[in-house]
Amino acid sequence: MKKLIQLKKNYYNYLDRKARHIAFNLSKRRKVTNLLLDYISELYDSVKVEKHFTNEKFESAYHPSVTPELEFLIARILYHYSDIKKLNWKIYLRRQFQKTAPDVRIEKDGKTIAVIEIKAKVGWMQYFFSREREKKDMKRLKEGKIDWDPGEAIKVTRAKLSKYARIYKISKDQVFVFLPTLSMVHRKTSKRKLIDYERDFVNNSRLKKENFILLSKNLILDLSPDCRRKDYQPTDKFERFIKKIIKT
Repeated sequence: MKKLIQLKKNYYNYLDRKARHIAFNLSKRRKVTNLLLDYISELYDSVKVEKHFTNEKFESAYHPSVTPELEFLIARILYHYSDIKKLNWKIYLRRQFQKTAPDVRIEKDGKTIAVIEIKAKVGWMQYFFSREREKKDMKRLKEGKIDWDPGEAIKVTRAKLSKYARIYKISKDQVFVFLPTLSMVHRKTSKRKLIDYERDFVNNSRLKKENFILLSKNLILDLSPDCRRKDYQPTDKFERFIKKIIKT
C-alpha cells in the first residue's frame, strides 16, 4: 500500500507543480487561462484511465469525477500566488465551518476575503445557468418524467451561496462560482449567446456576472484530449478575479 500512497503523492505533486507554474505567470501579470484550460483538459483525460482496461470481458461505463483534483489545482494556484506575492493568504480547501464547507475559501489576517464554488462541469445543474433548460425541466416535471422541481433547486443553490456571505461575514461580491465551459448547458441548435447565460446566472444566483468565473467564451468547447487551443476562446475572468481579491 505504501507504493500506492507514493503514487498518489506523485500525482498531487505533479498538479502542485502545474499550479505553481500558473501562479508564477499570474505574478508576472501574464494571461494564464489558456494554460489553465490545458491542465483541466489533461485532468479530464487522466480520469479516463479505466478505459485502458477495456476488452471483450471488461467495460467501464463512466469515469470518476475530476472535481476534487480541479478544486485542489485552483486552491494551490491561490496558495502559490499568495506565497510569491507575499499576500499572507490562508487557503481552505473543503474545510467545514459552522455547517458550511465551500470548495475554496481565502482568508487574510483572520478574515474571509473570498469563497469559491468550483464546478468541473455543470452536469445536473444545467437549469441554474440556463432559463431554457429550466423551462424544459419544468415541462418534464409536469409530465411526471422527473420528481424534483428545478425552481426549488435554484432556490436551494441560491440560499447556499447567500449562506456563505452570512456565515463568513462577507458581501455577495466576495462569493464566486468557477466553471471551465458551458458545453453541457448550451445546445448546438440553440441561438443563445454567452450574455444570455450570464443573465440567467445573475437572475438565479443574485450575484453579479463578474462573480461568474467562466474560462471560455466558446459555448460548445469540450475539454477532451482532442480539443485544440485555437478553440479555447479564453475569457479574462480568472485574471480579473485575482485582481479583485488582491484589493479586498
